[in-house]
Amino acid sequence: MHNHQESGSGARTVVCPICGKDFTCSLSPDCWCARKIIPSTVSDYLASRYKTCVCSDCVDRLIEQASTYGTLPKEFSVREEK
Repeated sequence: MHNHQESGSGARTVVCPICGKDFTCSLSPDCWCARKIIPSTVSDYLASRYKTCVCSDCVDRLIEQASTYGTLPKEFSVREEK
């Protein structure tokens, strides 16, 4: 499933597969993720589970968990149950 929506500037609106929040991905060196230091354990974790970008908040949560506990969960979700 592809969850990018093209905008006129080349930026895309993306739905985070972890939390469901909409965010903008610019697919360029100007994107927030290009300026963020993401440990290889976190980037490998994300690459093995998701085919699209995840939001900055979820990346920050994963980085915090990896640095605090030295491990990442088998499943990671912050979506609220309805």
